[in-house]
Amino acid sequence: MLALVREHVALRRVGSRYIGLCPFHSESTPSFSVNPALGVYYCFGCHASGDAISFVRQLEHLEFQEAVELLAQRAGVSIARESAEESERRRETRRIREVLEAAISFYRGHLEGSAEGREARDYLASRGITSEIEERFQIGLSPMDPGRLFSHLKVSPALFVAAGLGYEAGGRARDMFAGRIVFPIFDASGNPVAFGGRVVPGRSYPGENEPPKYKNSPETDYYHKRRTLYGLNWAKAEVVRGDRAVICEGYTDVIAFHASGMPIAVATCGTALTEDHLDRLKNFSKNIVLAFDGDKAGANATERIYEWERKFKLNVKVASFPEGEDPSSLAQKDPALLASCVERAKPFMAFRLNRHFAAVDLSSIEARYTASSEAIAIIAEHPDQLVRGEYLMQVARLCRLDFDELERRLATEVRRSRARTRGTAKGEEAEPPPPEPGDDFDGATLRPVAEVPKFSLSELLDSSQRPYNEAIRLLAARPGELSAFMPEFLFVHPIHVELVRSLGACNSADEVVERAERLSPAARGLLMRLLIDPSKEDEVDVISRLVERHGERSIDAMIRTLRRRDGAEAIDAERAMAISESLTYIRKWQGRLREADTRDEAVGVLLAYFAEALEDERAASRPEGDFDVARVP
Repeated sequence: MLALVREHVALRRVGSRYIGLCPFHSESTPSFSVNPALGVYYCFGCHASGDAISFVRQLEHLEFQEAVELLAQRAGVSIARESAEESERRRETRRIREVLEAAISFYRGHLEGSAEGREARDYLASRGITSEIEERFQIGLSPMDPGRLFSHLKVSPALFVAAGLGYEAGGRARDMFAGRIVFPIFDASGNPVAFGGRVVPGRSYPGENEPPKYKNSPETDYYHKRRTLYGLNWAKAEVVRGDRAVICEGYTDVIAFHASGMPIAVATCGTALTEDHLDRLKNFSKNIVLAFDGDKAGANATERIYEWERKFKLNVKVASFPEGEDPSSLAQKDPALLASCVERAKPFMAFRLNRHFAAVDLSSIEARYTASSEAIAIIAEHPDQLVRGEYLMQVARLCRLDFDELERRLATEVRRSRARTRGTAKGEEAEPPPPEPGDDFDGATLRPVAEVPKFSLSELLDSSQRPYNEAIRLLAARPGELSAFMPEFLFVHPIHVELVRSLGACNSADEVVERAERLSPAARGLLMRLLIDPSKEDEVDVISRLVERHGERSIDAMIRTLRRRDGAEAIDAERAMAISESLTYIRKWQGRLREADTRDEAVGVLLAYFAEALEDERAASRPEGDFDVARVP
C-alpha cells in the first residue's frame, strides 16, 4: 500500500502513519494519511478513504475487477479462477468483445469504402461530423443487406445474437442495424458493449413503413441501458478535471460537445435518465448539467431530480438553448454560444420557473394571480423549505403580490402535495391533510397530528422497492427458513418492517395467511399482491442486494458523523481514523459482494458485522444513525 501511494503522493512519516497532500483534491496543507500496518488511507479534507484497491479505483476511475487486475499485473501475479462457471463467463465476455470489435471495424470500412457509404457520409457532414470525428468515435454504417455482417464475422448465430447485433431467422443471423449509421457504445473503461443505429434520412427500409429513427442494442449481461452512458469513456478524465458533466439526449449531441471543445458530455442510450445513471456519474463529478430539450428536461422527472440531488449530493442544473436549437445544431453555428449556454445553466427549480413566466401574461391582477398559483405548484415540489421560501420571494416581487398571502397558499399546496404522495391506492380519493397550527378548521374534524400515515400500493410496488418486495416474497414462501438471513434492520419502509416481523413469527404457509388478517390494510394488501406472483429470484441475490443497500446507508451515516460539528470541537484524528477504517472494511466487503466468487462469503460477513454493530449501538444507547468510534473486526 505504502509503495503504491508513494508513486503518486510525496509522504513523510509522522509516528506510525505517513502524511502528504491528497491526490483527490487541491490543498496546500497535508491532510492525506496512510496507515501501512492496516493498509488503508484517509483524507481529513475530502474524506476519501479505502485500501489499495480503492486508491487505484479512485485515482484511475476503474471498476473493482479492473483495479484488482491492474494491481495483480503490477505485482506479477496471475489471478486464479477457482470457479469454472466464472472462467467460462469471462471467456464468453472476451469472445463477445472480439465480435463487437470486429463489427465496429466492418461498419467503419463500409462507411468509408462503399458506394452505400456516400449518402451516410454526406448526412454526417451536414451535421458537422468530419471524417476525423468519425474515426475518433468509430462511427460506421451497416449494409442494407442484413446478412452481410453475419457472413463477414463467421460466428455462430447464438454468439451473434448474444453480442446484441441482431436476431436469428431461418438458421441465419440478421443484422438489426441494416442500412443504419451505427454509433458504437463503450463502457467507462473503453470496452465495446453495444450499438445505436440511426436511419439515413431519405433512405427507404424494406419491411419498415415508418422505421424508428433510432434502434439500440438489446440489454445483455454486460450492457444495461439504465446504467450505461454513451461517451463516458471519452469524457471521464475531463469531467473529473473540470468537475462538471453534461448529460445530453443523443449520440450526435455528445459528439457535438466534444467536437466544439467541451469533451464533458455523455448521453443515455435509448432510455430516460435514471437513478442508476447518476449513481454512476457521481463518481466522476457531483455537478451535472442537463442539456435536454426544454420540455423534456422536466417531463416526469421533477420529484426524482430533487430526490437524486439529496441522495447523491448532486448539484443539478439545466441548460437553456435558443428556440429551435439543440447542442448539435448550435455547435455548428456558434460553439461559443453553446459553451455559454452550459455556463449559464440554472438550477432545476429556477429553470422551470423561468419557462413558466416566459409563457404567461402578467399585465393584469387576475393574470398575475393565476401565474402565481401555477408557480406555487412548481415551488411546492421542492423538498427544502428554505429553498421554497427564496423562490417564493422572487414570485412575490415578479407578480407584485403580498408575500405573506403567497406563503399561506404555498403551505397549503405543500400539504396537499404530501397528502397525494402518501394517499390511498390509485383510484381512491385521498383524505384531506390534517390541519396544522394557524389553519382555520372545524373543531369536529380535527384529527390527531400523530395519526398513522397511509401508504399507497403503487408507492410500495415502485421499482425502487423491488429488492424488498422480492425478499418478502421469499420469506412468505419459506417461512421460518430465511428469516435469519433477512433481519429486520435490512428493511427501511415501515410496511416492509411490519411484514418482516409478521413473517418471522410464521412456520408454515397457513400461518402466513392467518397472520395476514392482523396486518394493517397497506401491509395486507401488499402481501396479498406479492403472494400472487412467487419470486423466481435466487435468495442469495436478493439478500446481497439488501445487504448492499444497508451498507450504503451505514456508510452515509458514518460520513455524516465525520462531517458533523454541532457546535462542538472538530472530531479528533484518532476517532476519524477509526471511523475511516470501518468505512474501508465495509467498502472492501461490498466490493466482494459484487463478485460471484466472493458474494456468498461477503453476505455472511456483512450480515454479522451489521448485526453486531446494531447490538453495540443499542447497548450504548446511541441515537439512531450516530456512529461512535467504529470497529474493524
